[in-house]
Amino acid sequence: MSSPSPLPNPALPLLTRIFYRTLLLGFSAIFRTVLVLSRVFKRPAPGATPILTKSYPSAPHLKHRIYYPPTYTSSSAPLPLYLSMHGGGFVFGDASFDDTVNAKVCSDLNVLVISLDYPKAPAVTYPVPTQQVVATILSIFADDSLPFDRHRVAIGGYSAGGQIALSACLDPQLKGKIRAVTPFYPVTDFTINAAVRKDTRPYRYEGEVDDLLKLVPLFLYAYVPVGQDLRAPGLSPAFAVREELPEWICAVGAELDILANEAGAMMGRLAGKELVKVGETEGLGEQDRDGFEADGGRLKWVHVKGAGHGFTHMWGAASKHDPENAKKDADETYRIVGEWLFNGPFKIGK
Repeated sequence: MSSPSPLPNPALPLLTRIFYRTLLLGFSAIFRTVLVLSRVFKRPAPGATPILTKSYPSAPHLKHRIYYPPTYTSSSAPLPLYLSMHGGGFVFGDASFDDTVNAKVCSDLNVLVISLDYPKAPAVTYPVPTQQVVATILSIFADDSLPFDRHRVAIGGYSAGGQIALSACLDPQLKGKIRAVTPFYPVTDFTINAAVRKDTRPYRYEGEVDDLLKLVPLFLYAYVPVGQDLRAPGLSPAFAVREELPEWICAVGAELDILANEAGAMMGRLAGKELVKVGETEGLGEQDRDGFEADGGRLKWVHVKGAGHGFTHMWGAASKHDPENAKKDADETYRIVGEWLFNGPFKIGK
């Protein structure tokens, strides 16, 4: 199959760039303030704090958070390792962002979880965060103090973190080291603009607006340098070929999310499925849209009905509208992904 022709990221008009930069500075200041206040006044959920934090020489300023399951002792066998990448549009957040969900995954699945931090846009742009994540993972593999099974390693992430997880897997230095990748509602195709994404998801009522629509152009400006090929697989994993990615891939999409269709389309291409027209782009056909498995279970698409972007963290309008069902959706999704991991990539001798 021939590679698609490059699609360079165009330069924005000067006034637009100034406007976006101002917005980013304002949002970043507000986000940092909220994060600090939440740490001061909001007590963490029991068991949600990591056992320790570590840095590595490749980036001493980045603090990675490590969670051991409650049942672990020094005499325990090496654990499966789950590397977790937080979201935040490539701009916001740090490794503490997902403390609650990472502690849950660690405890429920009995795995070692490491929440990786990475440098943020616009101070750095693609591919720097991916390169730093790869360097950190190589340091983790060389760290004998961490009690994990080097043959049972998976990486996952949420939203922008899902994109970085997929992107890191494409680096040849990690070939054979990462057995599985589990991106949750990831960004997978930077060639699709907000106007096209808008028509790829259903809406619950007339006039409903997706939370992400206004942010997508801002994050694109912050993260993707001018002239960068938007079809490069490291940036847009939708253009990656099967052989470049880990053997096991389980992607999670949320029905009420403008990113769900492109993630499903990526999984469909990897599985060799015929895609259909969805608005001005393409996506899975009706028989596969709500979930499928292929290649002996090595490829799995999980489509969560009624859920919105960030549902695992109770973010977004859909989760706030019905928090009880959002929590049920999150718990069930983690159960599905956990079973998939232990029936496949984490299964001893598989």
